[in-house]
Amino acid sequence: MKDPSDIALVILIFALAVACIGVLKSRRNLMRKHQREVAETKESLDSVRQQLEEARKKLDDLATLDPLTELSNRRGFERVLIAEVNRAQRTGSPLVGMLLDCDNLKRINETLGHAVGDVVIKEMVQRITTTLRPSDFVGRIGGDSFVILLTETQFAEALLIAERVRLCVAESPIRNASDNIYMTASIGVAPLPYELSSVEELLSIIKHALKLSKTSGKNRVSTGEQVVAAAAANGENPKRDMEIVQVLRQGDCFRCVKHPIYRLADEKKVGYELLSRGPAGAFEMPYDFFRVAIENNILSRVDLRCLKSCIDAAHKLEPGSRFDVNLFPSTILDTPIENLIALFPEDKSVGEFCVEISEQQFIGDPSYLKEHTSAFKKAGILVAIDDVGFGRSSLESLILLEPDVVKVDIKYVAGIAVDTQKQRLLRRLVKVVVALGSEIVAEGIESRDDLEVVRDMGVQFAQGYLWGYPN
Repeated sequence: MKDPSDIALVILIFALAVACIGVLKSRRNLMRKHQREVAETKESLDSVRQQLEEARKKLDDLATLDPLTELSNRRGFERVLIAEVNRAQRTGSPLVGMLLDCDNLKRINETLGHAVGDVVIKEMVQRITTTLRPSDFVGRIGGDSFVILLTETQFAEALLIAERVRLCVAESPIRNASDNIYMTASIGVAPLPYELSSVEELLSIIKHALKLSKTSGKNRVSTGEQVVAAAAANGENPKRDMEIVQVLRQGDCFRCVKHPIYRLADEKKVGYELLSRGPAGAFEMPYDFFRVAIENNILSRVDLRCLKSCIDAAHKLEPGSRFDVNLFPSTILDTPIENLIALFPEDKSVGEFCVEISEQQFIGDPSYLKEHTSAFKKAGILVAIDDVGFGRSSLESLILLEPDVVKVDIKYVAGIAVDTQKQRLLRRLVKVVVALGSEIVAEGIESRDDLEVVRDMGVQFAQGYLWGYPN
């Protein structure tokens, strides 16, 4: 008979083995369950990713496509334009732009209703797109306005394409239940330069040709040369005005002058405000050539050309300096911010750039600029509010935009040594600017007495004729 202790040991070992087998089975089941859960989670995550990607694509389509025609809207066409301009720059191929308006759409909407008007627009788009080449691009930028970009196209060929588009649009009427709806289109055509940065610039180049088509009876194609000829035929003398507009549009006439900025603690030159000058003569000063630009709806293009000339000039000045350049708020809004930032040099050894935005040019609440100024700062470009005064709007601008630099308007600085009211107001402004953590620059220092007063108030930097004129 075996020893009871041996039997007990065998039983114990058996029990342990059974327990181990149970644990192993349990662990195997848990692992299988875990693997199933991981697979299910992965599948769920893949599904969520797919849904997010589809939602992102839908949002992108909503942001860049016109819902009625499924063409690129203004924002979407801007992407296409910049990509094609960059490609044309690399290859040296020509670009031509067309601006097309549907004639009498307003009358159709008023007499037959907007639903019929939408049908007319969709039919027109179909006729336009079937006439163009696969390499061309069409965008809808307004109710009845379309912009067309012809790539790798000589101007003579573009005129033939524009005429084909015009004929195709007017080829046959749309049959309505009780009437025929006749469609026609007015078209303006112009060659495009390689320096385009926005749709607004493109429109400023072509709009006069389109206007001529409209005023000449509609349903026709016009060019810039025909605009000049038509003005002369009407007894006008367009030569001077058209020439100056053309010169400003091309942008080769601009040069840059520099106005030094000094640190008041030691009167050391620390940077420059870079200022634009136009063609010699009556339109040399910014006030004059910008007035012409505004009247002819080419402000953004002229402003960008001035910016480029100033940035080019900065490369020839002392490396490591700060360079203040000016931009209109409308230019900042009209031009995609990434395109604006791309104009500034990536090489930071050139110096530090600061974009000046004049408070006098703000329209209403300046918060519409907040996103753009934040993008500048993120790219390492300082932001200054220029021509700052002492009104309620000034305080709102400073609080909303949080500028890196505040430049006090010359009319609040010149003669401050003998004007106690200016002293009181500037002292208060300095406190606000210091609380915001911004630098303050006094513009218009013309005398030692004014210099001493603003320095004693804690103003850090200044510029003015005391140290010389822009040159």
